[in-house]
Amino acid sequence: MNFETCQIDEGKIVIAYSDENMSIGFLEINPNSEYKKHNRPCVETLFQIKGTGTMILFDKNGTSEEIIINEGDELEIPAGKYHIHANQTPDACVQMWKAKGDIREILNGIRKVRKN
Repeated sequence: MNFETCQIDEGKIVIAYSDENMSIGFLEINPNSEYKKHNRPCVETLFQIKGTGTMILFDKNGTSEEIIINEGDELEIPAGKYHIHANQTPDACVQMWKAKGDIREILNGIRKVRKN
């Protein structure tokens, strides 16, 4: 399997697999940094691989809720729900993500803005 690494200002996104039914990869968030507010058209499941992550989830009114995820934790984000991936620590933060649907167009957008 060929992994594709996209360097971004906030860290890096690794795309491990993507087709019309599912995409899998990793997000490494730099210390004291966050990946911009976004949503997905399908359910996204996160697995905290290393460190501690903070997920900021937004409801339809824009009110936010912070959820701390520690190594080994799993979090499912509903389709269409806006969220931010944050690393509010000085340590490494790595999350595995699995999108249960077609996000190939979104991944192509990430490829266009990558730093490498």
